Amino acid sequence: MRGKCLGMLVGMGCCIAAAASAQTLPADIAESKVIRIALNTGYPPLEMRNPQTNEFEGFDVDLAKAIGAKLGVKVEHQDGAFEVMTPALQSGRVDMIMSGFYDTPKRRPMFTFIDYLKAGAQFYALTSATDIKEPADLCGKTVTTQRGSSYPDTIKAWSDTNCVGAGKEPITVIVDTDTGQQLTNLKTERAAAAVQGLEAVPAIIQIEPGVFRPLGEPFSSALMGIAFRAESTELRDAVAGALKAVIADGTYDELIKKWKLDLSAYKEVSFDAGPQP
Repeated sequence: MRGKCLGMLVGMGCCIAAAASAQTLPADIAESKVIRIALNTGYPPLEMRNPQTNEFEGFDVDLAKAIGAKLGVKVEHQDGAFEVMTPALQSGRVDMIMSGFYDTPKRRPMFTFIDYLKAGAQFYALTSATDIKEPADLCGKTVTTQRGSSYPDTIKAWSDTNCVGAGKEPITVIVDTDTGQQLTNLKTERAAAAVQGLEAVPAIIQIEPGVFRPLGEPFSSALMGIAFRAESTELRDAVAGALKAVIADGTYDELIKKWKLDLSAYKEVSFDAGPQP
């Protein structure tokens, strides 16, 4: 195969395809030719449903399809609440999670990760909330974020340093089930601000132009990960090989551009390297 690839100057694509197909899939997936992926829609631009067709779309959806194509398997998405993705993977109902899921030290005793996007937490608020000019104005107020995510701990750490450490009242954190509830919490003033990933805040702001605004810069650094059961290293390595092929042939860059994720591009394909956000 090597001689054949090198013999065609078009051969770079041939070699990339050969490298991806050479990855060894677990026997059950090789037989079924299906990889089941947990996702939680309502997190633009990573995963959502098209309002006209009700089909899944977003960066994660497109990237998963590209990875599946390299492996010669079909990708089957299973939509559910963010907090049920973890038990779904642990129980074997799905093979992996690819849905705005951070690779954090806290999660690594249960899971192993392929890192594929830069991420981090960012505050955002109503444009009309003129009393909140900077993140420090949130001390003593309520902030809403995603249930089951790492954001509650990240907000508390920020509050302990920037609010309590400065002699101010801490931030109170409440959790929501999805982005829609989060926006409702802001509009009804149940929360003074919200926290989402830096990759999602621009898309949220575009949903209703002029209604929401970012508040300060991202205040944590993280890596988005594709999660697998800790023992599923064979599947992880196969997916990593396919992801490297998707990066090498330019598809990854095309999807980054399509979904306006330039600040989040991460092409190192590391394993279990995410910091504590």
